[in-house]
Amino acid sequence: MADTLAPPERAAGTPARPRRRDRLVLGAALAWLVLLLVEWAADGRIWLGHLVGIVPPAVFALVPLGLAALAPLARGAARWRSLAAAALALVVGFGQSGFDPAALWRAEPRPGPDAVRVFAWNTNSWNQLLGTQDHFYAFLRAKDADVYLLHEYQHVTADRKGKLPIDDLARLRREFPGYQVAVRGELVTLSRFPILRQPAVGPARAVPPGAGWATEYRENKVLRTDVLVRGRAVSFYNVHMPVWNTMPDGLLSAAFYRHMRERFAPRRAQYEGLEADLAANRNPVVVAGDFNATAAMSDLDPLRERLDDAAEVSTDPYPTSWEEGGWKPFWRTDWAFTGNGARAERYAFGAPEKLSDHAVQDLWVSLPGSG
Repeated sequence: MADTLAPPERAAGTPARPRRRDRLVLGAALAWLVLLLVEWAADGRIWLGHLVGIVPPAVFALVPLGLAALAPLARGAARWRSLAAAALALVVGFGQSGFDPAALWRAEPRPGPDAVRVFAWNTNSWNQLLGTQDHFYAFLRAKDADVYLLHEYQHVTADRKGKLPIDDLARLRREFPGYQVAVRGELVTLSRFPILRQPAVGPARAVPPGAGWATEYRENKVLRTDVLVRGRAVSFYNVHMPVWNTMPDGLLSAAFYRHMRERFAPRRAQYEGLEADLAANRNPVVVAGDFNATAAMSDLDPLRERLDDAAEVSTDPYPTSWEEGGWKPFWRTDWAFTGNGARAERYAFGAPEKLSDHAVQDLWVSLPGSG
């Protein structure tokens, strides 16, 4: 009987399945690194780059750490190349992650007796949609801040697509006796200190006297108020930058991308106007508000280079401010900065008591010559 032919032995070398696993692990690490480089090239330069705002910033640290954990599944050179790509991705992207490991061992700040307390908050259409007006004003008064920087002094139409002007100044003055009030468009600043002037910033400088509320709303996204604090002028910038997207439209709708494209230039103009005004301002400055930008987005880079992020005194290693009241917030879109001698002494996000989808910013600031 003829001998049965045995199947040929696999050629010496790595079996097919481990080789495929090596390629998958290395390919995933390299793909993430390439994606980071593409995002870096697009963000801030073309309107599609703003898509990075959808991603919770934490992924810029968590994904490369996960890829590094998977690297041992590969073998030989593929393992070390995967580890190297994951490590490089972590280094490149960590600044976009929003993590601040130093907060874990930072001592709880204790503001000095001369610190100025600043309260900044997106009021969610002046509490039109949540809570009651009595609760709203009691909440504001309880903060006992020296300066309030409030946004969305407005109401919305029934379909929530349009903005409507409101006039609540009489109640504001009744609820905050002794405070001075500055209003432009949707922005309100309350100050215990005398207001010296309110110079227009950025696109608002081109708004003619007597312009309608719709124009004021569209162009005034930065309200600068120069205030006299103990004999010194201090500039407070109340900021609510235009949103870069319309989440209700959904990622699969043409309207989502059309709105992104249409808002790119006006939003850039507001940021550039703020940056130019800060560059020319020699007063101590406090800049706070809803920037509609996360740590992953490049919009804030010039501000973070020029000024000090108040979170550098926070004890929260991953501060977030939106979306409160819904699912757990993963994004920080509300920011506070100080400069020209003004320094944050304490900074924390606080619960909005179901009055808004944004956390409140509580900030204590020391000024040159105080303390």
